[in-house]
Order: sequence, then structure tokens, then C-alpha cells
Amino acid sequence: MPKLPRKNPRAMALKVLIRWEVKKPLLDEVLSEVLDKSVLPDPRDQALVAELINGVVRYLTYLDYLLARISKKPLEKLDPEVRNALRLGAYQLLFTRVPTQAAVAETVKILKRRRGQWIVNFVNAILRELARRKDEIDLPPREMDPAAYLTVRYSYPRWLVERWLTRFGEEETEALLKAGNERPVLVVRANTLRVTREQLLLYLKAEIPGASPCKYSPDGIALQGFQGRITNLRAFKVGWLQVQDEASQLVSYLVSPKPGERILDACAGVGGKTTHLAQLMRNTGRIYAMDVLPWRLKRLEENARRLGVTNIEVITGDATKSIETLGGNFFDRILIDAPCTGTGVIRRHPDIKWARSPEDLIRVPEKQLLLLKSLAPLLKRGGVMVYATCSLEPEENEDVIRRFLEEVSGFVVEDARKALPQTAHELVGEDGFLHTYPHRHGLDGFFAARLRKNN
Repeated sequence: MPKLPRKNPRAMALKVLIRWEVKKPLLDEVLSEVLDKSVLPDPRDQALVAELINGVVRYLTYLDYLLARISKKPLEKLDPEVRNALRLGAYQLLFTRVPTQAAVAETVKILKRRRGQWIVNFVNAILRELARRKDEIDLPPREMDPAAYLTVRYSYPRWLVERWLTRFGEEETEALLKAGNERPVLVVRANTLRVTREQLLLYLKAEIPGASPCKYSPDGIALQGFQGRITNLRAFKVGWLQVQDEASQLVSYLVSPKPGERILDACAGVGGKTTHLAQLMRNTGRIYAMDVLPWRLKRLEENARRLGVTNIEVITGDATKSIETLGGNFFDRILIDAPCTGTGVIRRHPDIKWARSPEDLIRVPEKQLLLLKSLAPLLKRGGVMVYATCSLEPEENEDVIRRFLEEVSGFVVEDARKALPQTAHELVGEDGFLHTYPHRHGLDGFFAARLRKNN
């Protein structure tokens, strides 16, 4: 089979969409790999590829619903290339400013060298009919089945819509679904080891006039209106900033590490929180950063070098078995940024919607509880353990903490306001936990609990 022409951004987007649908890799990783290795030198073409891929995945159900009402051949009967070409064209027709003629012609152009004329004619006809009838196709009647309407209108799996309807009610659920489809502003953290937030903000405003200080995090800057790749900014290259959402930054404050302490970051990932902990410690003491995936720790080390952080030691391994690796009680603080379903960060990672199932809310909390119970013995008496997720689901949040306190003695919940900046106190509920929501606060959805070990 001939290769797709790599210099065509739409062809590249189609290739990624096929790969995603067939193999279900993490969309961010595939997109980063493709853009890093691509022959698209123009940043506008790179941005178009990202926009098309994320847009199709974000509105998958809605696109398929409309296409299914036009195509006489069921979408599931089409091969992945044709199906995703239709989605690609439909997304441009419905959600972009690409002129109708160009959206149809450019989509058909991808297929002309690869497929028979009847396929080309079929895709062309479907997209032209969609352009003509897009405002006439009715959605499921809201008054008869609110869940069906919201599922299609905002393109979420029905099981998740039904969950949120039960928890939040119809009005707030719609606000949450809508927020999850919005493109979030890129937020960075000033690396205060090298620059103050005020200095960085002044510098960035020359290139990004919409840059502004974050409301809740003293280190955060929102890059309103920024369209490029963050890695191309000089401020990024010289280590003055790190990409990190404001809600994620607050978790580091909740740990409240002190200079000279020994910290365990048990699920460190690529090091957003790890390097923030380091700057809060003024690059003193020692942070042990664990993760099961070596490539993440390699990225962490790259970020640390760029930021000038030198007090981190990386350890590849499973944190649930860390007592074998790390020994006895010797950590002043432990951060458990637990793997979770990620329902709070759908706006940044739209593929999460399609990667999760109701069974995850039974399986994942068991692993989260195991993390807490496995790491508790490694904390010094009087030490602090922070448990955080980017999930909105109680099964992964309050319920895990409740079960941990029932099964492990000697820990108490501390009110998060004791450690958070004054600006973030409004984000703490009566239960003392940190709760952030995309539709309420404009932040990623996070939960965090601060636990003190008394004996």
C-alpha cells in the first residue's frame, strides 16, 4: 500500500487518526512523535495537524451521529481510512473556518491517489450533503432523553453523562461537558530558582500580550492567545518556565516541602510537580522521583537539567514495591500523584473520554488504595503524605481516603488551607480536601488530600 504524502497536514492528521482508532495509543504521545519527526516546517501546518486530530477525537460522537444520518452505508462497515477521512472532512465543515469547498476538496484529495474512484465519489458526496444539511439534522430530543441529547451534543460516552447527571443535575452537567470540550489556555509555572513571576511575565508580554498572572497559584502564568509550540520560546529553552496547569501547581503547595527535607514523589511522571517541589525547596534536600516507565523519567531528567534542578534522584520502579527499594521510615513528605481515570483533564486529553469504562471505577481505586497503604510505612512520624488525582470521581478520591483511614491507623486529614496559598482557600471544601473543576474554576479537575502521620 503506498504511503500517505507526509507533507500534506491533512494526510498526516488522517494517518494519526487511523493509528489512534486501530491501536488506541495515547493521543498526546502519538501527536508529539509525529510533529517532532514530521517534515512540516511551517508552524501553521503543525498547528493544523494538532487541531484536526484533537478536534475529531473531541467531537467523535457528534461527527459520527451526523454522518450516519447521511451515509446509506453504516460507518462501522467502512474501513478505518474512509471512516476517518469522513470525520476529518466533517470536523472542518462543522467546527473550523475552512471554506466548504476547500474542506471537501482537500479531504477528497488525500484519497485520490490511494483509493478507487467510487470511494472518492462516495466521500465527496457525503461531505457535500453534510455541508448542505448540517443545520437541518435533529439531535435526540432533549425533553425525552436528556442523557442521549447531551451524549451526542457534547460527544461523551453515555455512561459518563449518566453518572454526572445523577451527581450534578442537568444544568451543571451540561456546563461540565461544555467546559471539557473547550480548548484550555496554556499555563506555565515560573521557575523561581532563576526568575520571579513578575520578571517572567514582563518578558513574556513582549511576545504574548495576553499573558497574565494566574488567580490561584503564585507561580502560575496563563498564556492567553498563545498559538505556537512552547518549546520554541526562548524562556522555555533557558529554563525560566515549565508547562504545568494551575491546579497541578497547587498540589505541590499542598505538600509544602521545606529546604533540606527528603521527599518521595512516588508517581513522578515527566516531573511537573517534582521540579516544582524542588524549587519550593530552593534546590536543597533530596527528592526521590519514582515511575514505572523509564521514558517518563528520562523526560523528567531533561526538564530538571533545563530548569537547573539538581536535587532529584530518579528511580525506575513500582511505587507499591518501594519499601523493598527504599528501605524504612525516612521520608519527611510523600507525594502520591496517583494514576487515575483522568476525568478532570478531558479538556486537555480528549481521548480520555473513549479510553475509560465504568469498570475502571472499580479497578483503579484498588490500585490507588494499594499505593497509599504501601507507602505509608515509609513516612516519618509527623510527616505529611499528599494524595492527588486528576479525576472528578468520588470512588477515586474521597472514597479511597476514607478506606485508607479505616484500614491504616495513625493518619489524620489536615485541612488543605493550612498549606495552600491564601488565594486558593476557596477551592477547599468543608471536608478539608482540595477540589477543582473545569466548569467552576477554569482549572483542570483535581482532587488532593493532605494526611499527617501521628505515630
